[in-house]
This record gives sequence, C-alpha cells and structure tokens, in this order.
Amino acid sequence: MPLTAEQAGLDTSVLELYLNDHLAGATGGRDRAHRMAEDHADLPVAGELTRFARQLDEEWDRVDRLIKELGLDTLRYRQLAATVGEKLGRLKLNRRLTQRSPMTPLLETELMRGAVNAKRGLWQVMEALAPRLQMDPAEWQELDAQAVAQSELLDRVHAALRPDAFVPGSRPS
Repeated sequence: MPLTAEQAGLDTSVLELYLNDHLAGATGGRDRAHRMAEDHADLPVAGELTRFARQLDEEWDRVDRLIKELGLDTLRYRQLAATVGEKLGRLKLNRRLTQRSPMTPLLETELMRGAVNAKRGLWQVMEALAPRLQMDPAEWQELDAQAVAQSELLDRVHAALRPDAFVPGSRPS
C-alpha cells in the first residue's frame, strides 16, 4: 500500500486539486472517446478507437483510486462540470442546426490529441513521485507508453479525416 500524500510530506491541497483536475479532464475525454468510437465505426481504426475508449475508462478508474489511496478527496463537482462542458461543447455554432459540420470530427480529434499529451504529464509526475509514495514507477511508465500509443492512434484518425474535412458534401461523422 502506498503512503498517503500527507505521510509522504506532499502538499495535499495542491496535489488533490491537480489529480482532481486530471480526473475531470478524463471524465470529459472518455465521454468524447466513446462518441468518437461510435462515429468512426467505418474507419479502418474503428477497433482501435473502441479499445482507446475502454483504456480511458480504465485510466479514469485508476486516477479515481489513486486519489483515494493517497488519502485525498474526490471533488465530484469537477467531474460534473467536465461532463456538462463536454456536452455543451457539442452545441457550438457551426451554422448547421440539424447536423454536424464535416470539420467537427477533425477538431475533436485535435482536441483529444492535446488531452492525451496533457495526460502524459500526469503519468510523468506520478512516476517522479512514486519513490516518495512507495509506489512502483513501472505502472506510471506503462501508462505513459500507452498514452504515446494513443496519440499515435489519434494521429492516424486525423490523417483519415483531414482530406475531406473541408470538402463540400463530405460525410460528417
């Protein structure tokens, strides 16, 4: 069992906010990833997108458990705000009332790439804190490597979407 953040001599209030901010980001990200997997079922990477969405669920669970293991509080209102924000993000004004713009999947993929790269920072921070918390750094190294693979997947999705993103009459996903 790892040490709590307090036992490890860490600033618990700052770490609690940091981890909860990542948990909130993961909340919105996993909702979007599941939607992307459904929307892109016709792409050659459809199976990988489904696996990506499941990985984000597992990562969310891991961060949620981590917060508890470190003796910190989970700030559920932050996850609620992220869920609402993700849903509101779908309502952007694109001059299309009943359908999505062909550009939307491209932009969503770009946003997800940014989120995955930001998440790598969390895994790197936890790897650095692991010895102090009496945790195995290998877990965080594996999650970081998984994030690299996720970013590469999103690069392939982006490559598949970008040729038609601005072509009139192309299929909006």
